[in-house]
Amino acid sequence: MALAPTSSRPPDAASTSVRLRSRARRPPLPPEGNRERAKGRDRLWVAAFLVPFLVLYLGFTLWPLIATVSYSFFDWSGTGPLNNFVGGGNYSRVLGDPLFWQAVVNTLLFAVGTTLIKLPLSLLAALVMTRKWLRAKKALRTVFFAPLIIPVAMAGLVFTYLLNPSNGALNSALHSLGLTDGTTDVFANRWTAMLALILISVWQVFGQYMIYWMAALQNVPDELYEAAALDGASEWQKLTRITLPLIRPVAVVIVMLALVNAMHVFGLVVTLTGGGPGTSTYVVSYFIYKQAFGSMPFAYGYASAAALLFSVMAFLLVTSQGLFVRHAQKLRKEYGV
Repeated sequence: MALAPTSSRPPDAASTSVRLRSRARRPPLPPEGNRERAKGRDRLWVAAFLVPFLVLYLGFTLWPLIATVSYSFFDWSGTGPLNNFVGGGNYSRVLGDPLFWQAVVNTLLFAVGTTLIKLPLSLLAALVMTRKWLRAKKALRTVFFAPLIIPVAMAGLVFTYLLNPSNGALNSALHSLGLTDGTTDVFANRWTAMLALILISVWQVFGQYMIYWMAALQNVPDELYEAAALDGASEWQKLTRITLPLIRPVAVVIVMLALVNAMHVFGLVVTLTGGGPGTSTYVVSYFIYKQAFGSMPFAYGYASAAALLFSVMAFLLVTSQGLFVRHAQKLRKEYGV
């Protein structure tokens, strides 16, 4: 019996057209030499964009750091050659200087005080700003963020006039309410002066940390809130059982940023209190400034040693955040997110 001849099916016209179009869209591979030249040009562009950053980094970060370390071993006034080598003498003087330790205590007091006030308030504002029912969000964000763009020196001068004991707006308001005789000087007492510095700093940087919290809150899945609402959870339970545990890794970073940034306070002290009354509001940055440029001859080497010691303290504080972040990440994984 003869077998019927087999014939292949003609290709489908539609599928053939699709394959032809896909081949037509696929760009031809360049020759090997052209690819190497393209990679070489990419490297040149990368280097060209990195050169300005490297120049600025070397000139304004790395070289000043190396120079500060070098100056700290000399009794140097800032001018002339480095001849009077004292080794660790500057460091021992700084460690034995009671004014330096007073400045350290004031700096920590300011940093902790501002952090304890601005972070809870900015978190509360961020929680409100992320609610769907809130209107005019853009306008409110602008209002909260606007003080941050004001220069620190200008903000200090403005509040100097507002808190003036003779004709300031605060004294006028308190006097009109019958609370004072109109001559209250908040900068005449150590604690009121420090409180004024803390509150003014909180007012200025409030919007910045509100933005940080808003970014952290956006990473919390809405499904968790919906499931909690179905289970009858209150807003307080949602905050304590869902929001805070999930944003804890970011919260640790925000807390560390708040502390480190507050430890570098300088402009407000210069414009508002000048370290006074007496030396009761001296902070480390202001102490370094006064030692380096406050009186003749300048104690530039001594100020450099104080700056390095304070930098080591801040570095230890920053590096400790890794332990807290890892612990917070473990707790976050328990929620499956």
